[in-house]
Amino acid sequence: MKPSIGDFRRMAILDALEIMDSSPEKIYDDITALAASICHSEISLITLLDNKRQFFKSHHKLDFNETPIEASFCQYLIKEDIDRLIIEDTKKDSRFLDNPFVCNHPNISFYAGVSLTWSNGTRLGSLCVMDKHPKKLNCQQVKGLETLAQQVIHLLELRKAKKEVERQNEELEKIMNSSLDIICTVDRDGTFLSVNSACKKIWGYSPKELIGKNYMDFVYKEDRQRTKKSSEATFSGKKTLNFENRYLHKDGSLVSVMWSANWDNQDGIMYCIARDITEKKKIEHQLKHSEQRFRSLVQEGSDLIAILDEAANYKYVSPTSTKILQIKPEEFIGTNAFDYIHPDDQASVYNSFKEILEKSQINIDPFRFKNKNEEWRWIETIATNQMDEPSLNGIVANSRDVTERILYLKAIEEQNVKLKEIAWTQSHIFRAPVARLMGLIELIKDNGLSFQEKDEILNFIIRSANEIDDIIKNIVDNSVYKTDLKDLK
Repeated sequence: MKPSIGDFRRMAILDALEIMDSSPEKIYDDITALAASICHSEISLITLLDNKRQFFKSHHKLDFNETPIEASFCQYLIKEDIDRLIIEDTKKDSRFLDNPFVCNHPNISFYAGVSLTWSNGTRLGSLCVMDKHPKKLNCQQVKGLETLAQQVIHLLELRKAKKEVERQNEELEKIMNSSLDIICTVDRDGTFLSVNSACKKIWGYSPKELIGKNYMDFVYKEDRQRTKKSSEATFSGKKTLNFENRYLHKDGSLVSVMWSANWDNQDGIMYCIARDITEKKKIEHQLKHSEQRFRSLVQEGSDLIAILDEAANYKYVSPTSTKILQIKPEEFIGTNAFDYIHPDDQASVYNSFKEILEKSQINIDPFRFKNKNEEWRWIETIATNQMDEPSLNGIVANSRDVTERILYLKAIEEQNVKLKEIAWTQSHIFRAPVARLMGLIELIKDNGLSFQEKDEILNFIIRSANEIDDIIKNIVDNSVYKTDLKDLK
């Protein structure tokens, strides 16, 4: 099939990234490991497609790194121009019935992929998870997969920016006395003696506007003290390399500059080269921000992530333990998980923990866990056996505090008991006076009764009605007391 315009765009972007057949990188491997954990799937991949093959930038729990494009699951995201593709059972989907990776190793039965979409709308590949068994993902897992896919795009964009900066630097280094750098001379008083034309581009001032002026007048006020100390060191004979400060551009914006300077005592002149590093700083900030966002997914979320050895001793605990249990991560290291579990829950948790040594993953029902304040918190856990993963070599426990949910359910159960008591009262106590009242009403219908007899029956009816009224009042009072909303807290 003849390549489309979209195919040419995709291959052009991949060529610019120089990423096809590139070596594994930990930050991408961390993303696929996290995707597999979030979706409780065995396999996770970051795939990139050219016109012939599918390359895996990261392949979690898969022992090869590329496939022919004809066998690719992710090709349908590009062909059908969709943001995500979820196949709960590949054996029920006609597109995958004859796929070699469904029929043979690794016997894929479940696939969920999210498109890796470039800023111009070009689809490069996918972040996907796979499993040997059919399964479903909940909304939260799909959202997590989409968030991680966006993180991959951010990393690729930063890779592209970094490549561009590297190429620029290589070109600059090939040109002596590059016109992109400011080359200037300054006397001991800090007065510009000469400045090349690059200052117009970098600072917005022409050489004539700077010569005869003191350089300190253009330094950003917060950087002046540092700049003064650096200049004094240079004047004393120390060579200045890679000193950074900020200058005020003519339009009022800030320009980050890296200086190299040398004082010539014989001439009484400081020779300087200044390079604009504003974009470099911007990229560094973007990289730092991207790393912080990725770290927040793992270390600052609402779940507690721990790695335990086969005896349930803690090897690693995420920083979220401080927020969830008021216990610092380092306080857990070397201690045993069962030291924190309620005695009444230890047997059931122990039986579950033994299962994980034989299985890949288990869900442990909510159990009570002691926090720093000696309070019992209800915790539910998903445990994954990663004993064979060299980087982990342990049991990964992903835990969440569900105390409020458990207490709420218990309160509901107590309310049901109370409501049943009320229902019993209504059905047994209320029935007798009602039956009596109905019998008296039937008697009074008898026209053969004397006035006195009817009067007596009427008095009985009034007493029965009052009795019913008293019962109703007691039921209402008892209901208000027993269904107090405070019991639900």
